[in-house]
Amino acid sequence: MAAAVGHLLVVLGCPLGWTKHGSACYHMSSEKESWFHGMTMCQIHGSSLASVLSQEEQNFIVGLMKHSHNSVVWLGGTDWTLEGAFVWEPYGDKMNYTHFGSGEPNNGDGRGEENCLLIDGSSHKDHAYVWDDRDCDDSHYYVCKQMDDITGNLVG
Repeated sequence: MAAAVGHLLVVLGCPLGWTKHGSACYHMSSEKESWFHGMTMCQIHGSSLASVLSQEEQNFIVGLMKHSHNSVVWLGGTDWTLEGAFVWEPYGDKMNYTHFGSGEPNNGDGRGEENCLLIDGSSHKDHAYVWDDRDCDDSHYYVCKQMDDITGNLVG
């Protein structure tokens, strides 16, 4: 669907393969990548790895995960700037909502190897779909989020 606004043509909805939710579009990857390659793939498509701003958004992303049978997916959070202080990349936005599992984040049990954020719904986390910090070079599925720029939000 498209609407004319002044001399601009605004396309409403999401690109093919993306799912609309609130003021954003989401895409669940079909291939596993490192956190960095996942972010790059999202950015190629005008988005970034997903930020999760509420329990409602967490529930929506978990629904996407279940629908695509992906039990572990990268999100857009990291703590590589300051250990233990997770922010949403690529802009360093503060996390006002979190959903970490018990004992997480743990930075690889203190080994200093885990700086990237994911949702873990595997048996390793009792299928709880909780957040966990992991090694950024691990390969997992990922979820991209593209904001609706009509609302004034930055794309990505």
